[in-house]
Amino acid sequence: MTTENNALAAFFDLQGRQFAEKCTKCGLCLDVCPVFPSMKAARLGSRAVMEKLTQLLTGGEPSDEVYELVYTCNRGCGLCAKVCPEGLVPDYLALIPAAAKLSERGLKPPRSVYQLVPGHRHNSPNFLSALQIKPSEVRWMMKPPPDPKPVDIVLFTGCALTGTPHVLMESVAILESMGLDFVTLAGGDLCCGLAPTLWGDLQAAQSMGQELVDAIALFKPKKAVFLCGACYITCQGIWPLFTAIPFQSQEIVQFLLENLGRMPFKNKVNKVVTLHDSCQVARIGASPLPRQLLQAIPGVTLVEMAHSGADALCCGGYTNTILPDITEAMRRAPMDEARATGASVMATICGRCQQSFAPFEAQYPFEVQSFTTLLAEAIGVRYEDRFKKLFRTADVPGILAESSENAGANGLTPEEVGKVLPDYVARFCPRRS
Repeated sequence: MTTENNALAAFFDLQGRQFAEKCTKCGLCLDVCPVFPSMKAARLGSRAVMEKLTQLLTGGEPSDEVYELVYTCNRGCGLCAKVCPEGLVPDYLALIPAAAKLSERGLKPPRSVYQLVPGHRHNSPNFLSALQIKPSEVRWMMKPPPDPKPVDIVLFTGCALTGTPHVLMESVAILESMGLDFVTLAGGDLCCGLAPTLWGDLQAAQSMGQELVDAIALFKPKKAVFLCGACYITCQGIWPLFTAIPFQSQEIVQFLLENLGRMPFKNKVNKVVTLHDSCQVARIGASPLPRQLLQAIPGVTLVEMAHSGADALCCGGYTNTILPDITEAMRRAPMDEARATGASVMATICGRCQQSFAPFEAQYPFEVQSFTTLLAEAIGVRYEDRFKKLFRTADVPGILAESSENAGANGLTPEEVGKVLPDYVARFCPRRS
C-alpha cells in the first residue's frame, strides 16, 4: 500500500536541503573523487563546484559544472563520504536531489542513459541478453503471471545480471541444486527504482519500486533474495519510505552462506582466487561474507589485492555508461592489482563489475569470473560466458556476425543491432591505440 504519492521526491528534497545546510564547501569530496579530475568542471576547482551544487539544492540556477558532476559521478565508490568532515554522503544525498532539480528545469540526461532505462527496447539487460541467448534458453520471468503459485523464495536478478545471462543460469542452477522452492524474476522491465533516481525522475522511481514490490508479493514469498547489491540496498533503505514490504529481503551472498549446508559440492575447484569487492558490498559493511563463501568452495585459495574490502577500487560504475572514454584507467587499476596477486581468477560479486572487467581479460594472466561461476563449477554446472566472448573484441562486424542468430530469434534486425551496438562497444571494449 503506497503511503504517499510523492514520498520519494519529498525525502530527497529534504536530504538535499539538509546537505546544503551542513556542507562547508571544503571540496575534499571532489578532491578524492577518481572521476572529477577528468571533468571539465575540475578547471573551476572543487570548492567552486560544491558552491554551485549547494546553490542548486537551495533553489539556485543550474550550471554546466553541476550537470556534468551529476551525470559523470560513478555513483558508488563512496570515497567522497569517507573524507567528508561533516559525515555527509555527497554521491547519494546531494547528487540525486540535484538530478531532480535539473529534471524539474527540463534538463535531460545524456543520450546514452537509454542503456539504463527500464523497459527500453535497447537497454543493457534486454539488448545484451538478446545478443547472447534465444528465448528458448531463458529460465526466468520478466513479469509474473496474474495469479502465480505461492513460493518460499523470489530470486530477483536486478538489471545488470540480465546482460550476463550465464550468471543467471548458474544462479538458478545453484538454487535448484539446493532443493529450494523458488522462482526467478529478471530485471530489465522490472526495476527497483534506482535507475531513474540517477537522472532525477523520482516519480518514476517510486512507481517502479512499488511495481517490483507488488510483483514479488504476488508470489506470497517468505523471502526475496537479491542478486544485485544495489537492489538490496534500495529495498532496505528506500522502499520502506513509501510502501509496506510483505516479505523479508536478503542479499544473495548472505543467503547462500546461511544455506551452505544445502549446497551439493561435487568438485574441487583448485584455483587461486582474488576477490574484487563491489561498492555496494563495501557500503553495507559485508565484505567478509563473500570471502567466507569463496573459502567454503572446495579447493579455492583466496588471496587479497592491495585494495580490498572497504578500500576496494571502483570498476567505473555509472560513469562507464555515460562517459566511457574516461573510465578505462579506473577499470584497469583493480585488474593490475589482481595480476600482482598471482591469482588465476579475479572473482566479482557485482554484475556491473563483471561487465567492466571481463572485456579486458585477454590482456591479463587470469580469468574474470562471477562468484556464481565458481560455485557452479563446484556443484558440477557450467554455462558459457557469451558476454565475454562477444566483448573481448572491439570488432563491431565480428560481434554482429557472432550474435546474429540470437538477435534474430529475439526480434532484433541486423540494421537495428548495427545502430545500437557501437554504443555498447564504446562502453565495454578496450580502446584501440
